[in-house]
Amino acid sequence: MKRYRKNFVLFCVALALLLAACSVEGQKRQITPEELDPALNQEIDPDKEILIYARTSPISGSSNLFFDRQAVDKFNRTHDDVQILVKDYYGSAEERGQNYERLRSEMAAGQVPDIIDLAGVPYRQAIQKGYLEDLWPYIENDPYLGRDGVLEAPLKAAEVNGGLYAAFGSVRIDTLVGTASQVGDRTSWTFQELQDAFAAMPEGATVFRFDTSREEVAYHLLLLSMEDYVDWETGTCSFDSPGFRSMLEFIGQFPTRKEVDEEIAAFADLRARLTEAEERSIKGLQMLDNRATVTLKWLPTRNAEHGGQCAFVGYPVEDGSVGSAFEFAGSCLAMSSACGNKEAAWEFLRMAYLDPKADSTGDNDTIPICKFLYDKQKDRLMTEKQEVFPFVFTMPESVTVPPLTEEEVRRFEDFFNSIGKIDITWNGTLMKLVLETCGPYFSGDKSLDETVALVQNRVGLYVSEQK
Repeated sequence: MKRYRKNFVLFCVALALLLAACSVEGQKRQITPEELDPALNQEIDPDKEILIYARTSPISGSSNLFFDRQAVDKFNRTHDDVQILVKDYYGSAEERGQNYERLRSEMAAGQVPDIIDLAGVPYRQAIQKGYLEDLWPYIENDPYLGRDGVLEAPLKAAEVNGGLYAAFGSVRIDTLVGTASQVGDRTSWTFQELQDAFAAMPEGATVFRFDTSREEVAYHLLLLSMEDYVDWETGTCSFDSPGFRSMLEFIGQFPTRKEVDEEIAAFADLRARLTEAEERSIKGLQMLDNRATVTLKWLPTRNAEHGGQCAFVGYPVEDGSVGSAFEFAGSCLAMSSACGNKEAAWEFLRMAYLDPKADSTGDNDTIPICKFLYDKQKDRLMTEKQEVFPFVFTMPESVTVPPLTEEEVRRFEDFFNSIGKIDITWNGTLMKLVLETCGPYFSGDKSLDETVALVQNRVGLYVSEQK
């Protein structure tokens, strides 16, 4: 009898442990009204399971990365059992750094949101710490997507060790555009090749728009190449290299922000300044357009501005690789690996890929990731004439251009598929550290050797601490 009583007690203990485990796994996420984003007027539905969305980007579309409130509202209207509630980790300019640190601290303590806005989260470090879910299995098993249903180049660019941890529905291309007859019909070049092309330009010409500062050039070149010098897995860096030295020397040729500000102060207003820039470009006094949106829709405009055929030459890279990168056009999100309802979270994330606005109808000028929407955009551009304004101020009359040809589309797609970098992999803290360290070199207060050694030392310490 004692043996049966003992077994019964063990059974009850095991059952209690099992029920406790199930209750923790199955319970609804707890959140108080005080934790919710105050800008969204959210109400907690006690009958629904909660998914917590960490917002780290602005609500309006004032930047490439922004919070899509309509998507959250649509999900909540169409789901009877699950509700997405948004917590604000963005805030005012003064609060931003503190809020980002609060999110990272909470995640380190195990309080990981279900859906994470990647605008304020170091992407590679979050993956390395196991916070994010690989989304390739969800895409591959989705009945409306699959590998064949998406444009893989941007997604492959966002991979880390073969895993995809970011969801985004459309992109643009960050590149440099030039006239093919001047810079060559190419999509990559070295610093020396750029200098050789510039040597053939007329006297008084500039590489970029005349009001481009040294700081702006540094920002774009570092964004493009930073990850080439950092190994997050080993916690080491390699800035003491010919490529990094060539880049710093190239950046040092441009005027400082202060010098540019003094030059543009002579213009009456922004319109006069932009008109001057356009007139210089028309006269052949600007080799490269460094502020041009590049998408399939904008291809006719870029060609019209560059004598009929533009070259997506990109930023110079010392090894001659493609010097262009994808940038997001909208929200960029992740699912946490600790998400309480991954099926529901994927239902929300997949909405970005299937958003019909992403086919670039109307004024939208993005490249959709969903292949069906991209093909729809391409078919329209290959069958309809377009009205374009190559130069907004100096040429106010529009120009009607014929539909895109198969050769133009093939050339664009070859370029698109050659791009292997995307802006989600860059680390803002690291960027700031490198720019600050290089500042004395750009102002003439430190030598190139001293600067390279300082960058190697300071970044090396930072990267090793993040490992």
